[in-house]
Amino acid sequence: MNRTDGYLRFCKTLCLCSVLGCWCGTPIAADNQEAAYRTVTDAVIQSPPPGDWLMWRRTLDSWGYSPLDSINRNNVAELKQVWSRDLAPGIQEGTPLVRDGIMYMINPGDIIQAINAATGDQIWEYHRNLPEDLKQAVPFSEIKRNIAIYGHLIINTSGDDYVYAVDAVSGKQIWETQVQDYHTRPAQHSAGPIIADGKIISGRNCAVKGGPEACVITAHDPKTGKELWRTRTMEVYSGKHDSWGGIPDAERRQVGAWMVPSYDPVLKLIYMGTSVTAPTPKFLLAGNDKQYLYHNSTLALDPDSGRIVWYYQHIIDHWDLDHTFERIL
Repeated sequence: MNRTDGYLRFCKTLCLCSVLGCWCGTPIAADNQEAAYRTVTDAVIQSPPPGDWLMWRRTLDSWGYSPLDSINRNNVAELKQVWSRDLAPGIQEGTPLVRDGIMYMINPGDIIQAINAATGDQIWEYHRNLPEDLKQAVPFSEIKRNIAIYGHLIINTSGDDYVYAVDAVSGKQIWETQVQDYHTRPAQHSAGPIIADGKIISGRNCAVKGGPEACVITAHDPKTGKELWRTRTMEVYSGKHDSWGGIPDAERRQVGAWMVPSYDPVLKLIYMGTSVTAPTPKFLLAGNDKQYLYHNSTLALDPDSGRIVWYYQHIIDHWDLDHTFERIL
């Protein structure tokens, strides 16, 4: 699937349906949320309660599977809408998080809403002020698939290339850290981060004019926002064996990692997919016989250092058939 096929324009309504009270968990009133909020730890993320949805595909293995069984073949025909509310205008690809009856929904344009999942009532809304010239450098900067939750924070990567955290109870911004300058190294954050052993892990798509340093996977400290490491998705020119055929380092382009990664806490490996080069046909680069690492590959990274432990290149791609999508463990 070409990357543009994913820019689906959904209707801007979020609905919660129920079958005879199938919602698991007790709704929390807004004025009691702070006292009732339960901190999200690595152990909880690795083994979430059945009624919670704590990351993009619920669990770190990207299965997207819910163990809830209130809805079944016998009663599915009784589903009915119990509430709906508008989302912000724009290209909608968001997936909500749910923790103890509170839904945290990412909207286009870096808007995050906390919603009572039983009633649809809004608890708070965070609206990031994005620069007016952002779309000139990053045309689809409003797209976002997911956010992360950790400790007492909701964590996101922004359209203007920051990673930031807001308080899960109040929606107040706690910290922000610039990853790159979108003027000189434009990179689209269409996917948000995951939490892997207490680290914020995120990738990004990178524009051609951003060069190789825009194409990075990063780790940040969730408490402070401090950057812990960054790893390029393109092999660094060493002057010796080189899979890019000696193309100068500054001229390597656009191996993005814009989908949500997976994580294995037993093996302690992050799994991230990568995209094609630019240009895509390799005869326009250094010839069809080179690998151009690490394009169209699965990367397995050490969460502590960002080191690429191993890679598997699926195909040397001449046809813009990006291989970035989720890694189901």
